[in-house]
Amino acid sequence: MAVHQSEIYWAKGYRTAVICDLKSYFDTIDHQRLMAYLERYVSDKIILKLIWRFLNAGLMEGGTYLTTPFGAPQGGNLSPLLANLYLDQLDKELERRGHKFVRYADDFQIYVKSRRAGERVLKSVTRFLETKLKLTVNTKKSCVGSPMRYKFLGFRLQKQARASNVLLPGPVSETTVHSETEEVNPTKPSGNL
Repeated sequence: MAVHQSEIYWAKGYRTAVICDLKSYFDTIDHQRLMAYLERYVSDKIILKLIWRFLNAGLMEGGTYLTTPFGAPQGGNLSPLLANLYLDQLDKELERRGHKFVRYADDFQIYVKSRRAGERVLKSVTRFLETKLKLTVNTKKSCVGSPMRYKFLGFRLQKQARASNVLLPGPVSETTVHSETEEVNPTKPSGNL
């Protein structure tokens, strides 16, 4: 859905993408802010208490217990859901501003009509993420440019000779797909019948 929406924005003239990368997103979610946001929608105190305990369960490293004052435990069943709920605040802010955007978990792009608008949006969204949500934007990976140059969820917009612009897997994705296919379907016989 998010990848297809990128094509729609391109067709409507939004030819510049604001690519914003969140640094160590799952490790930096602010527990207090997440719980305050959840309390707006969840009235069951038992559920909220369970989520709080999940977030603060800590971890064992080298036989030593470490507390986890920030972040959502990676690999935990609730982590993707909580991470998406936390970034729902970003979605609402972008909608309020009238931006065209796509997001899947912590990967998102905002589509604008000019590079100048993109630079302005990148600055303001970075400010929102860092001040309101207490997240860190990775400035080395965040940029403004053509969606034909940058992949989103492993895809990037590419021109086709006989068709309009379509999203296709980027070169790295194709290599990964082919190598994984070869592992499943080796071309050489194994010798075992």
